[in-house]
Amino acid sequence: MLEDYRRAHKRAQKELQRDVAAGRYPYPPALDDILKGEGYQGEIPLGVAEIDLALIAGTRTRGRQNSFSSGFMPLQEPASEFAAKWSDLIDSQRAEGIREPIVVYEFLQRFYVQEGNKRVSVLRYLGQPAVLARITRVVPMPSDSKAYRIYREFMRFFGVCPLYGIVFEEEGSYAQLAALLGEDLDHPWAEARVRALASTFSYFQRSFLARHGENLNLGVGAAFLIFLKVYGFEAVSRATRAEIDERVARVWDEFVVSEDGGKVAYLEDPKGTRRRIIPEIKQRAKEAVGGGPFRVAFIYERNPLVDGWTLAHEKGRLKIPRHLGETVSTLVYPDCADDAAFDRAVEEAVAQGSDLIVTISPTQMRSCLRGAVAHPERRFINCSVSLSHSAVRTFQARTYEAKFLLGALAASMAHNHKVGYVAETPVFGTVAEINAFAIGAQMIDPYVTVYLKWFSAKDYDWKRELAEDDVRIVSACDYLDPSDPAEPWGLYRIGDDGAAEHLAEPIWKWGRYYALMVRSIRNETWEEEAVGRRGEALNYWWGMSAGVVDVRLAPCIPYGQQVLVEGIRQSLLTRRINPFSGELQKQGGAVVHEGSERLSSEEIVRMSWLNANVVGRLPEQRELSREGLEKVEVSGVIPLDPSTLPHHGTAS
Repeated sequence: MLEDYRRAHKRAQKELQRDVAAGRYPYPPALDDILKGEGYQGEIPLGVAEIDLALIAGTRTRGRQNSFSSGFMPLQEPASEFAAKWSDLIDSQRAEGIREPIVVYEFLQRFYVQEGNKRVSVLRYLGQPAVLARITRVVPMPSDSKAYRIYREFMRFFGVCPLYGIVFEEEGSYAQLAALLGEDLDHPWAEARVRALASTFSYFQRSFLARHGENLNLGVGAAFLIFLKVYGFEAVSRATRAEIDERVARVWDEFVVSEDGGKVAYLEDPKGTRRRIIPEIKQRAKEAVGGGPFRVAFIYERNPLVDGWTLAHEKGRLKIPRHLGETVSTLVYPDCADDAAFDRAVEEAVAQGSDLIVTISPTQMRSCLRGAVAHPERRFINCSVSLSHSAVRTFQARTYEAKFLLGALAASMAHNHKVGYVAETPVFGTVAEINAFAIGAQMIDPYVTVYLKWFSAKDYDWKRELAEDDVRIVSACDYLDPSDPAEPWGLYRIGDDGAAEHLAEPIWKWGRYYALMVRSIRNETWEEEAVGRRGEALNYWWGMSAGVVDVRLAPCIPYGQQVLVEGIRQSLLTRRINPFSGELQKQGGAVVHEGSERLSSEEIVRMSWLNANVVGRLPEQRELSREGLEKVEVSGVIPLDPSTLPHHGTAS
């Protein structure tokens, strides 16, 4: 109908005016013009397939390029022969559909039309999502650009799963997608698997765009990965379009928080602690009399009988009633490492009326997020730092403050200017702890060297290596291993006979931490802290000033060292000193910071450089144990190749 053409023509004029006003090229770009500047290796015919109309970017040649706006709406006047042919084509589409495939060339996952420009225009006007096309791939010239690296990964993906339309802006995303489906990029996927992915993504994309997801600074592909990480592919592949739409609505805030790579607000002190009016003892009495019943559920991956980190939190759980009285009760679910056990624990905790559900490892985040989305009326927290989610708040102690003190103590007791530091895994926050220890040691002894080793590195004997370097003062695992209580831990000294003498350790006061968290929920501080922070994940990153982290010295520590540690501790508390202010030098001597201001929370948490007096490096993926890889996959500071990770689990 000519009336349709007139409407499409008006849309074209508006698009033209908008592009000109914005300084953009107002017509579909021609691939020939692009290739003149970039070149290409050759062309590969791919046959006929359905392609997403949104991926059609322009024309193959200039030809009738000026007949269309950038969105392929018609620009020629309604009285033209072009308009008559366009009108006949839309009538044909309504009567019997357009059956003849268009001819396109694909370059870097975008399509350029050789034959069928008017068909594309008509289908775009009618809001059709896809069109049948005969495709020829134009292979780009090799380069070290990010775009080419992503496209090279896409070609691997297309080789095993011939689908267009799932576009990513970050390297490793296709490997992540494959892993979430329990597949890889080396072996062809079953045809049924490919069809399931195509339909699931199509439903998701329609729902995402219907909610104006294009206004987020987050691609549809990146949002789809978040969606799969929450729900698991097996579950959503069986869902109807309506069910997927409902689930997209549930996780929308996760997409908002994930814009621009994720934004995190670090809350470094409990709100109101510096201006508390009611003394602690009166506050406890008030809560015991007037506080309503409150239940906290703890879901652990491991068992506190065999895991020191879990034991530390379990001790904190048992101390919660001492802080808050009998109006608060707790539940505990150990050994919930797999998805099924975790989900059962969540459902039971919810059925028992739990107000707050606590998880204590970054590797529980995905399961925790799934539970939080399913039960938005409950509050979920995860012990991690710098993970960007909306439904789950994160918490962690500023352990680097304690490590700063321990570094100073270590240097004061190392007579040969050598100390050892054994870190667990290169995850967010760990490098800051290493550097704080090294800076604290350097403050006491400018000639001290910190020898860095890793628990999570496989197939090497760090104890032997430290002994060969005559390192006698060592900072190792931060907590006692219940399954091996004879193993040295904390800061210790190796004697001439090889025996280890315990000197000090960092301590976390998790009971106080959890009590403060419960209070924040009861007095509505929890809700207040979120006001004005939509689009930001909230991370509670409390430290010595909140009374949740400290150091404990062994009785054998000489009085002088006790005074030294306490003096530095008081300086930290009053903020007269901070390990990450002033001049900071990394390995090689380059200055990474200078001036009196402290590094930002984000810079400290995501730190990946090592202080100048550290001998060692961050481990590479191939050097990490399976457990280490699982942790780094969630919150690591070193790059990983997702296609080579040891597990490809999917949530049900």
